[in-house]
Amino acid sequence: MSIAEQAMQLQALSEQVQVNGAQELQGQLEGIQQQVAGIQQQVAGILGDTATAQELHGQIGAVSNEISQLMAGLEQLRLMIVEKATYHAQG
Repeated sequence: MSIAEQAMQLQALSEQVQVNGAQELQGQLEGIQQQVAGIQQQVAGILGDTATAQELHGQIGAVSNEISQLMAGLEQLRLMIVEKATYHAQG
């Protein structure tokens, strides 16, 4: 396989990284997080400012961070593949 063919295949591969799909998933999960936050407010209304309410809030924050890291990781992967395709295209 020639370097040019490798470059073309890498470019095509970069387009397969599901950044848009992950963005849609992020939107869905953020909607779920908002629902959970509403539930957390209801729990706080019932239980007050308890360790349970704080634990739920901490978990919501952790999930949000993981979603953001997933998005960034997928975009970084796509960019790396594009970079390698460009490098191979230059010979």
